[in-house]
Amino acid sequence: MQISKKCEYALRAMYELAKDKTNTPISVSKIAERQCIPYKFLEQIFSILRKHNLVKGVSGKNGGYILYSPANQITIAEILKAAEGNLNIISCLQGDETCQFFHNCDFKNFWTKFNAHIIEFLNFFTLEDIIKGV
Repeated sequence: MQISKKCEYALRAMYELAKDKTNTPISVSKIAERQCIPYKFLEQIFSILRKHNLVKGVSGKNGGYILYSPANQITIAEILKAAEGNLNIISCLQGDETCQFFHNCDFKNFWTKFNAHIIEFLNFFTLEDIIKGV
């Protein structure tokens, strides 16, 4: 299992905003530079994060982005779900009937429970926890 680059970059971008306790807007270019993220890709990610009310855009000369909510109220699960669209580890949990075993799967209960534990774990941790090094 591997976290996608989109999820990783979304977490890194949110981390950059969260660690700035002054709540001063930070530009996409500054975050891209600090975290070594391709600028155009990061612009797309911020568009997604904004649509999910995780960040707010601030216009003007010193504009950029700030967190929509305090870092201790934004879970890792929220960020990953916004970036990826869902948190399902296997396609059949999304209703993907392309699997030949979709209607008669011996593993479905296992995958459902496994996925629920992962989501519970990701909901437990916030951006603030990442800043604290937890």
